[in-house]
Amino acid sequence: MSGNHPDEMTLMDYAAGSLSIPQSLAVSVHMCFCHECRTLVKNFNHLGGALLETIKPASADDGAFDALMASLDAQPKSVQKDKASAPAEGKSTPHFSNPLLRYLPTSLDKLSWQRQTKEISVFDLTSLINVGGFRVALQKIKAGAKIPTHTHKGIEYTVLLSGGFSDEMGVYHTGDFIARDASHHHSPVALQNEDCVCLTVLSAPLKFTGWYRVLNPFISWR
Repeated sequence: MSGNHPDEMTLMDYAAGSLSIPQSLAVSVHMCFCHECRTLVKNFNHLGGALLETIKPASADDGAFDALMASLDAQPKSVQKDKASAPAEGKSTPHFSNPLLRYLPTSLDKLSWQRQTKEISVFDLTSLINVGGFRVALQKIKAGAKIPTHTHKGIEYTVLLSGGFSDEMGVYHTGDFIARDASHHHSPVALQNEDCVCLTVLSAPLKFTGWYRVLNPFISWR
């Protein structure tokens, strides 16, 4: 069971469908490892359902139903099919399958990783998820390797898929969910016993600090 989780507001937004698709993906992947967060989201869904039952339905215009059906017909068939076959948001199945798997062409150990440095590789998922404004990627850091000290121009969600790392704020292991923003400065270091593989979701580029800031103009984004 993971020891680091999304805060309750993030889980409430997830249950309400208020998070972006990339952010929801990060929360969903964490919940594959975390019974506690699955239970919280389930409770939030039940609470939302109970509140809906207390709301008096609004009257609809005579043409509202026809307008709704027309808008559904206008959607691409692939979208309609995905919505029809998708499980209810936030509800877990008996095995709670990892939603990340639908975006991967093969298993983690067989991916065509793109080498960034001698010790860090990435597999970019941004084009596959196809949601503007975010960068989504898998990152693999060799055991014991260090990422230069940086902060963030936006929000970063990280979910540990295997291995672990430490930074100035703690030690993290498989299944942990870590949120960072512009208030955080850290230099993650992969644990010594095995490579660290994680899912990262960023709303804006990271920003290197110290002498590493000379790298900032070369950071690829979009």
